[in-house]
Amino acid sequence: MSGNSTNPVPVSRWIWPGLLILGPAAVIVASVITAYFVLQHPDGLVASDYYKQGKAINAKLSQLDRARELGMDSLQLTVNEKSVTLKFPTGQDTGPIDVVLAHPVNPDQDIRKTVERDASGAYTVPLVMPLAERRRVTVADAPAHSWRVEALLSLPQK
Repeated sequence: MSGNSTNPVPVSRWIWPGLLILGPAAVIVASVITAYFVLQHPDGLVASDYYKQGKAINAKLSQLDRARELGMDSLQLTVNEKSVTLKFPTGQDTGPIDVVLAHPVNPDQDIRKTVERDASGAYTVPLVMPLAERRRVTVADAPAHSWRVEALLSLPQK
């Protein structure tokens, strides 16, 4: 026999060390990625204007209480392709109202209107195009905003 014949090392001999190295290596890569995202997008744990936010919450609660006193907290919504109709069955006539039909994702697609009560006691918000998604409805008296009521407008099943 001649020479230099080397026996190849079987692949199975390297599988266990490879698997043992793979776990810690994955942890190191994940730690580097996590550190990058944390350093790029830090979140403050405490809001810098927490006092103003607390006062805004209290103001909103007092608006909801005022709506309850006026009977404006029970809101009936009816939607069709051309309009959204709002009725307050137990409410008083408080003059014009501001209506916001908030888009679930894009605030640029919110619908904001000030509408008057018609002879039947309903408020009608005209639509340029039919609504394609449910909307959060916020109603307040215009222009004072002394009361406020919110509801969810779900579209009829087709």
